[in-house]
Amino acid sequence: MTSLVPTPSTEVAAALLDDLRDARRGAAALPALQPDSYARDHAAFERRSDQRGLIADHLAGRLAELGDGPLSVLSVGCGDGTLDVRLAEGLVRAVPGRPVRYVGIEPWSGSAGLFTAEMAALGARELSAEVQVASFADAVVDETFDAVVFVHSIYYVADLELTLRKALALVRPGGQLWVLNAPRAALNALVDVLAPPLDDHRQWFSSDVAEAFHATGIVLDEISTLDALVELAPAGDDVLDFAVQARLTPELRRPVRAYLDAVSVPGADGEPHVPHPVDVFVATRL
Repeated sequence: MTSLVPTPSTEVAAALLDDLRDARRGAAALPALQPDSYARDHAAFERRSDQRGLIADHLAGRLAELGDGPLSVLSVGCGDGTLDVRLAEGLVRAVPGRPVRYVGIEPWSGSAGLFTAEMAALGARELSAEVQVASFADAVVDETFDAVVFVHSIYYVADLELTLRKALALVRPGGQLWVLNAPRAALNALVDVLAPPLDDHRQWFSSDVAEAFHATGIVLDEISTLDALVELAPAGDDVLDFAVQARLTPELRRPVRAYLDAVSVPGADGEPHVPHPVDVFVATRL
């Protein structure tokens, strides 16, 4: 049975977080990350994490369960397509000749352009891919899909319940809605304290998503967790800023790094890594 007595590092982390919360109380919001640097810093962050590989393997298995016939996927917040290209390539290779349609929705044109280019570079005749430059709220989609996927993108929507209803309506009967989102764990406790508000709301974490599914009456097939780790101790300031979703001031960097040290655990290489889990919500449209 796990002890409920806090470890010294847990106590230190809690104290450091309280200090950061006190330092930010009443202060002006920190600068937000800008779209051009966001994509670059995101890529640098992912290189220090094993999460993307875990997500790719998990979603590839789920896509394989949808059958060997024609398949269509809507990826909301597809970014530069790094994850989706890997999934699309796997789908094409798994069943030669199977038509695969892949549609992305991405609000920043720079990342959307990379998504299109990377999909085209696969050179697969069976694959048709396109991207709509828009937020999900503003996107106009007049077709349904076997799978509608949000990977780390539902944090930013204004209305969770409306988003889930719209997303499920874009799923074909028998298809699935997948929402991958982070819990408010050690790393995102910093985001709660430091990230500027988004359209007058904070970022939504897994507990918010679970509550929104319940409120909409959408029945979940399952909720599972992928336990990932990210190595932040040697990371540069830009990666640190991405981790907390804000441009940190110089005086905040030291306590933020101290907090991350306190919540770190040994990775497979013996070096300190920050727990970086992601929850997977799955709902089938009946």
